[in-house]
Amino acid sequence: MLVKIFGMVLAASAFGISLAMMIMGGRWQRIEIAGYRGKRRPWWFYAISLGLIGLYVIALLSFIGGEKTWGGWGVMVFIPAVWAIKGILLVFNPKGRKAVSSISGNEGWIKVGLARLPVAAILTVLALFA
Repeated sequence: MLVKIFGMVLAASAFGISLAMMIMGGRWQRIEIAGYRGKRRPWWFYAISLGLIGLYVIALLSFIGGEKTWGGWGVMVFIPAVWAIKGILLVFNPKGRKAVSSISGNEGWIKVGLARLPVAAILTVLALFA
C-alpha cells in the first residue's frame, strides 16, 4: 500500500507541476532559476527533496518486505534510476542547470509542461498496479 501511495504522490506531483508550468508559462522560469541556477539551493528545495527521499525510504522498506508487482518494480526501481540519470544530467551538472533555467517565454514552458504530462500518466499506471 505504501508503494502505491508513493507512486500516486509522484503522479500527482508530476501532473501538478506540469499544470503549473502550463498555467504560469514564462513566470515558471523564476521557480526553476531559484532551484537550479544559484550556487545554493533554497530551503524549499531541500525540504521537498528530504520529504520525497523519506517517503521513498518508507515505501522501499514496504516494497522489500511485501509482494512484488511490475508496477511496484517500476515505481521503486525504474523511476528512481531515471531520476538518478536526470540528477546527473541536470541538477548536479552546471550545463544542465543552465539549460533548464534558460528556457524562456510562455510557449517554452507550456511545451515543457505538455511534454511532462505523459510522465504523470505513466506514474499513475505504475502506481495503480503497484
